[in-house]
This record gives sequence, structure tokens and C-alpha cells, in this order.
Amino acid sequence: MNPVSKADILIAGVGHVLMGDDGLGPAVLKELAAGGLSSRVRLLDAGSAPQDILTQLSGITKLIVIDALTGVAPGAIEAKRFPAICALPGDDRTLSHGLGLIQTLGMARELFPEIDILVIGAGITSAAAPGLQLSDSLRQRIPALIALIHQELRLTVQPR
Repeated sequence: MNPVSKADILIAGVGHVLMGDDGLGPAVLKELAAGGLSSRVRLLDAGSAPQDILTQLSGITKLIVIDALTGVAPGAIEAKRFPAICALPGDDRTLSHGLGLIQTLGMARELFPEIDILVIGAGITSAAAPGLQLSDSLRQRIPALIALIHQELRLTVQPR
């Protein structure tokens, strides 16, 4: 049996590495991949296409999404459970380039209502700019984000 098939926890990094602080998700995944993770955990770099997460949810009991956050104080770390029942903001029919993260998680909730969904991220100072690397201030937040992810994994992986 392939070890990946045992994974029931998916950690997905969202963002584009060449768009400044938008690359937070992939940067955190890179650091997580360098450390030892349980065989129950699978990593997915969703890049700038969060809808790709939907194709990876079969057999998953917990989804942790790592992303740069707008509307949050710069550098502030937040972890929020995606609600069991939620109303999606806006009119999805106006989207022209795939689904955004909120719409993707709403669809995930509808398709796989049993999955525990947690979004973890840090606030960014401004919108993404092409060609920029992750800011030093956000890069310094990566160890705290990883600690939060490991804390969540310990709660999940340990028998209750």
C-alpha cells in the first residue's frame, strides 16, 4: 500500500511564490516538508488555484489551509475553523478565473461535510506585487505558523 493513501490530513498552501507576501502558503509548506510529519499528513501546494484542493479531499478528515490574509493586522496570525454551515459572500457566477478560497472551501464543505477545515495564516501589508519575494517580516512569522500547525496536528493525531 502506498504510504500516501494512509494520509487523512491534508495541509494545502495557497498563494503564488512570485507575488510577494501572497507566497506565504507555499513558503510554509516548504518548511513543513523539511521537517518530519506523520504518515497521516499529505502536503499540497495549491499555488494560485485553490480549487485544486477539491480534487484531493477524498479520504481526508482534516484540511488545514495556509494562506496570506487580508483584512488582518500585518503579521498577525489567525487560525479559524471554516463553519459547518456558511453563506458564501458575493455572487459566484461573476467569477471569471476559477474559484477563490472562500468559494472553494464552501464547495468542500458541501461535498465533504465531515471534514474539519481550518484556515491558518498571517496578515499582509499590501496586495501581492509581481516579482517580489516574501517580505522579511512575514518570513519571520513562519516558525510561529509552523508551531501552530504542529499543535493542531498533535491534537488530531493523538488518540482521544
